[in-house]
Amino acid sequence: MIKKLQRKFIMIAGLAVVVMMVCFLLPVNLINRYRVGSELRKTIRFILDSGGSISDVAQTEDDGERMPDVLSLLTGRNAELNLTPESRYQLRFFIVTLDSDGSVKEMSLSHIAAVDEDEAAAMAHQAEERIASHGFLHSSMNSYYYLRDKTGNDREQIGFLECTREVNSLRVFYYSSMGFSLILIVIYLLIIAILSKRAMKPYIDNIESQREFITNAGHEMKTPLAIISANTEVIEMIHGKSEWTDSILTQVKRGTSLINDLITLSRAEEAEQIVLTDIDMSKTVRESSESFRPLLEKDGKKLVIQVQDDIHVKAESKMLTELCNILVDNAAKYCDDGGTVRVELKKRGRSGAQLQVSNDYRDGSSKDYSRFFHRFYRGDQSHNSKKSGYGIGLSMAQTITGKLKGNITAHWKDGIITFTVTL
Repeated sequence: MIKKLQRKFIMIAGLAVVVMMVCFLLPVNLINRYRVGSELRKTIRFILDSGGSISDVAQTEDDGERMPDVLSLLTGRNAELNLTPESRYQLRFFIVTLDSDGSVKEMSLSHIAAVDEDEAAAMAHQAEERIASHGFLHSSMNSYYYLRDKTGNDREQIGFLECTREVNSLRVFYYSSMGFSLILIVIYLLIIAILSKRAMKPYIDNIESQREFITNAGHEMKTPLAIISANTEVIEMIHGKSEWTDSILTQVKRGTSLINDLITLSRAEEAEQIVLTDIDMSKTVRESSESFRPLLEKDGKKLVIQVQDDIHVKAESKMLTELCNILVDNAAKYCDDGGTVRVELKKRGRSGAQLQVSNDYRDGSSKDYSRFFHRFYRGDQSHNSKKSGYGIGLSMAQTITGKLKGNITAHWKDGIITFTVTL
């Protein structure tokens, strides 16, 4: 149990740091992509507004003016463009003009060498089909940023700016950030794994103290209960039986049963390592169920056993028998008068099994089945003494199922409550 809690602690801590990294890196990458796209969009917009010519992008050594000021004078809105006099030799772009019917009307390829007319037309049609008026397009070798612009006569002008270097930079930043975050997560998990036991030490000490107390107190309480039982039997021998002596012996048996269940549950939780061997589950379930038939028939109830033959699972023999006994005993206790207890075992997959123990329970529609496996929980909240037990059995069944690497659930439908164990 302690190791299971440590694993959960590490998983929760790891999930927290993963969420934190995602919440940080996702906006950073989106902002970076938006920034690069914004710069490319402004550049291709300037090119389209300049009629496909960037010869005006020049800076003379005589006046020493900054290029953004020249651009602002030229266009009145491109002062933020990061262009230099060398930009006209560095920028690679082409422009395609389409008619209203989508046919190519004009094409300017003088500032690019990697694209021919057929490729330019294909990319123009691809950009036209997109919903967004601007964005990235990728060819087999290069990447481009396109911008659609409506012109007169129902024509559409589409500018393409080669941006392979920028896209590669975005990819490098993305993969670098993801790789760096993964390294940090691994380092964080290693640190948490090393320090988790120390961090959980107070809780672990508390659990171990509780277990030790239950075991020691259980053994100590057995002695006075045995003395009370012996003294009561002596009184019966001297003065004869009475309702008072019967009540004392009944309560002694209930107290002894509770102590044994608590000790069994504590030992089951302490068993960190158990050896799972090949068990004939069909034989175990059939023998365990048949042992309850006389009790059920005595109470006027029926027992139906449907067990497929030769079903083998990896389990621990005593734990598997105890699990079957708990479920069938619970069904026998809470089955309606004259009702039926059903035990079904069938194969699940190649090497698994599914055990279902059900009983008639007409008052089960209002029960909280999510709490049935809580320790000391009983469906009968009044704790009517007619129902023996203290609500520990199903908690023990859940603990045993977990040790056997299985799962147990409970559900109610049409007056029948069913406990399902999958191994």
